[in-house]
Amino acid sequence: MQLLPFFSPQGIDAVCLNVIISAAVTGDMSVDLLKICDPWAYYTQFLFESVYPDGRSISSFRPVSLQMGITESASGSSVARQGGAMITARIEPFLGVSSDDTVIVPHIEATSVIPQRVVEDAEVLLKQLIEEEAFFKRDILLTANGRLMWILHLHILILNVDSCLLDALVTCVTAAFLDLRLPKVRVDLDADITVNINEALISEELEHIPLADMPAKILCDPVAELFDLLPSKASIVVGNNARVYRTVISGYCGDEGIIRQLFQLAASRQKLVSEALLKARDANLKMNSA
Repeated sequence: MQLLPFFSPQGIDAVCLNVIISAAVTGDMSVDLLKICDPWAYYTQFLFESVYPDGRSISSFRPVSLQMGITESASGSSVARQGGAMITARIEPFLGVSSDDTVIVPHIEATSVIPQRVVEDAEVLLKQLIEEEAFFKRDILLTANGRLMWILHLHILILNVDSCLLDALVTCVTAAFLDLRLPKVRVDLDADITVNINEALISEELEHIPLADMPAKILCDPVAELFDLLPSKASIVVGNNARVYRTVISGYCGDEGIIRQLFQLAASRQKLVSEALLKARDANLKMNSA
């Protein structure tokens, strides 16, 4: 089988690599040796056929194994496995007086074999999702007519890692929130009397909280005053033939349809500006040559 480098920028390198790989891949032992000596060349032979070494298509995901309610003492819990990644999550709710403090407090731990950078990446991702209220609106956790609120301590344990750790992490945390049930709370005090949490009446009736479902609209080239107020922003640099050079998205960016529309708008805008620039250049050349 002829083997090609994946996205090789130079033809000479491609020819040389073909010879090297063709000479190396002559048996199972040679394949194992190639994987050790040149991992990229090993994977290239499969990627050229649009599959991974296990036969899975490069456009498909590995199965997710998910279980909720794994910890009886927790108000919400889950375990998720995806590929070689395995993560558990449990939620401990605490009642507090309503404030502007964060309502989700993450605690991430990992086994000794997990690199520190993996934990740091998980912390950054969770912090961003919490700040953007990606899981649910903070008002959902208000109770007792808004005088009290639930503070959720989210305990995460990373047991094993894989390339899809962040994917498994979000799945696991979302599952724990779906499993979460909180009791109803009321306070029999006048509005002008300071609430004492110990006097709150907590019922035995539990109920789930609704997760986030936020609509999104695309605003093209908003005015400066409005731009500063927007919670989510996207900047896309597109070249000829809709080639995407840079994408920066901050905040909630909608569903797949919104993302697709963003790139379509960027491509159509680039085409319009490009044509206008070419016309302006031609007009300028014509004027200077007259």
